[in-house]
Amino acid sequence: MRTHRIAVVLCGLLVVTACGAGDGGEPAGDSLEPVVETSLGTLEGEHVARDDGVLVFRGVPYAEAPVGENRWRAPVNRASWEGTRSAATFGPACWQRLTPASSIYTRGELDRDEDCLYLNIWTAAEQASEARPVMVWFHGGGHTGGWSSARIFDGTALAKKGVVLVTINYRLGPFGFLAHPALTAESPHASSGNYGLLDKVAALEWVRDNIAAFGGDPANVTIFGQSAGSWSVCYLMASPLAAGLFHKAIGHSGGCFRGGRPDLPAAHDAGLAAAAELGVEGDGAEALAALRALDAEAVLDSDLGSGAIVDGWFMPRPADAIFAAGEHNDVPVIVGALANEGTTLYANMPERTEAELAALLREQYGDHAEALLAAYDPEVEKSTKWGAQAIQADRSFVWEMRTWARAVEAGGNDAYLYFFSQAPPVFRIYVPERAAIDMPDGPDGYGAYHSGDLAYAFGNTQLVGIDWTEWDHEISRAMSQYWVNFAHTGDPNGDRLATWPRYEAAVDEWLEFGSDIKTTREVRKEKLDLFDRINAPAW
Repeated sequence: MRTHRIAVVLCGLLVVTACGAGDGGEPAGDSLEPVVETSLGTLEGEHVARDDGVLVFRGVPYAEAPVGENRWRAPVNRASWEGTRSAATFGPACWQRLTPASSIYTRGELDRDEDCLYLNIWTAAEQASEARPVMVWFHGGGHTGGWSSARIFDGTALAKKGVVLVTINYRLGPFGFLAHPALTAESPHASSGNYGLLDKVAALEWVRDNIAAFGGDPANVTIFGQSAGSWSVCYLMASPLAAGLFHKAIGHSGGCFRGGRPDLPAAHDAGLAAAAELGVEGDGAEALAALRALDAEAVLDSDLGSGAIVDGWFMPRPADAIFAAGEHNDVPVIVGALANEGTTLYANMPERTEAELAALLREQYGDHAEALLAAYDPEVEKSTKWGAQAIQADRSFVWEMRTWARAVEAGGNDAYLYFFSQAPPVFRIYVPERAAIDMPDGPDGYGAYHSGDLAYAFGNTQLVGIDWTEWDHEISRAMSQYWVNFAHTGDPNGDRLATWPRYEAAVDEWLEFGSDIKTTREVRKEKLDLFDRINAPAW
């Protein structure tokens, strides 16, 4: 373990007066109350209704509203305010399409707005000088949906375990990822796109400057996220703009090692074509003014960008190349995936004949198709849909997470890899009050489905969903404690927890959360090694 991480622990646990003071922090020894002074002004939060020992501050602005001239610009520093600002209400979700009510991922009727750059804080610190470890959460949703205040992300349980928990909104879809020559021309960095990722950098800068006022340690920040939020964690590890803003990272089901992200010229071409579909031609200031004049619904219904690009600034080169060169932000990680990521995420895949599946795999994977069919023969035997879901999910998630662990290990830092095989009860992830949904027709139901580990990691199996078992609650208690231990020290291990070994590619040990919590080896090794040959990683 590296000595710089020992220094972080000393700062977080011992030298609280020196390390805990930050911009906007209260004087050491002051009791932490619902009214807190930040670098921008005074905020008034409140005690969590069901737990007077936890304070929550909702809807805290970390940047100016990205509207008008600020649409498709890097986040602008928030201006200070006079008087006391209420932090009792969550801010609106960023603009996104609504998910059908029949989906496990339905978000219901969201309050959506372009003015959405808000964060939320939960803290159980009794004094501002405590310098507790900080965890900053990035929600998933494919960079096109999701929001920070879903009940499943309630931070009360993690705050009670000793961290200061922050969740953030960030720009999505065409609002967060449009690249266009006119935007690049006005940028001092000759770049455009990736605004939804730049929002995360701005949020981390806000945490650095203000979290000490809430009892948090700005020198001990762990970023974590799921799906697109985990992609974001991976991109932040690769980005020079995030250097020094976080000290540990946790990724649930999403990495950045397959490549395939467009570069700036390709993204320009896509932006110009999408703008032309809206009747906006040209690449100059007039075209940009016309785009900024579009109403939010028109932008939402467009194809004006939906994902990260290699923009030459936030991401100077492809993320996998940055890791391969050892130029990433060098922090320890926990990363992992679930056993059945594809059952919900790819629920609309059709059932094909075996000949049709073989033809599709030859089109996608060329000479590797026969090896894939052989490796996934048991899954295809269940059904071709199940087999196709398993192939796509292992490549997109399980392989990505093992590759991430190996990249960090190859760089000389500590990685901890997990595999989540416990099948949770099936409930709507983002609208849990709507409770359960019908199980699908198929050989094994949903299994351990994409996003199924969220309630466990947040310690919220007692808060959301129905039909949890006592073992589910036990996994939740353990998983959330591993996460908190890691946020404290960079090592998830602790008393009354199964030992979690550091990842070594030569041994290939994972911690499995399933019918037991135990170390297992070589999870899907033959299949993941095949994807190594297909994707050719550099470690």
